[in-house]
Amino acid sequence: MHRYISSSIISTLIYTFAGALIFYFFSVHKYSAENIKILKIEKVCLSTITQKSEPMIEKEKIKEVEPEPKEIKEKPKPIKKEPIAKNTPKPDTKPVPNLEPIVEPTQKSAEYETKEIVTEQQNSVSPSTNNVPDIDMSEAKRELFIANLIQRINSNKSYPNSARRRSIEGSVEVEFTVLADGNVKNIEVISGQNIFAESTIEAIKNSFPVKIDDGLFAFPKKFKIDILYILK
Repeated sequence: MHRYISSSIISTLIYTFAGALIFYFFSVHKYSAENIKILKIEKVCLSTITQKSEPMIEKEKIKEVEPEPKEIKEKPKPIKKEPIAKNTPKPDTKPVPNLEPIVEPTQKSAEYETKEIVTEQQNSVSPSTNNVPDIDMSEAKRELFIANLIQRINSNKSYPNSARRRSIEGSVEVEFTVLADGNVKNIEVISGQNIFAESTIEAIKNSFPVKIDDGLFAFPKKFKIDILYILK
């Protein structure tokens, strides 16, 4: 009984081992055949690719770069300078007028004309010299009186010490009234720098009385003058 069981176990093991060997053999053989086919396909594909790509390279090599056509520049033709014609002045063709001879006046006619001119001038001057108005003489006397009065005031003025220390210069406009007896009143500073006002009033007071001619002004008479103060 034990022998039968052991023999059956051994036989089953042998059959299983044999089946495993057969399965392994078929599986390995199949895998190698597939690999061989794939390799062959890859080789064929690479060969076809290389064969197809070669003629493209050759075609590209055959193409040559054609040189661009160069532009032909035409040389400018030399321009001939034409001689410039000079404008020559045309002679005047106007007819020359016939000049009549000038007749010089005789000595007698010239003397007669000069005598007439002198007599006319004497006749025109004589009435004006005889009728010289006294107004012009009186106007000249008035202007002379005013000029002498301003000169008298300027000679009597004194430069203020405060203005001299500060080197101040200026002018003062002053108004005053001259009476018929030659005295003065109503002295008033109208405009100017105050630093010179007192000196101006004192100069006017010291300049009067003055001598007055008859018929010079209608007195009392107002005067307005400018007194200048300039450092020397």
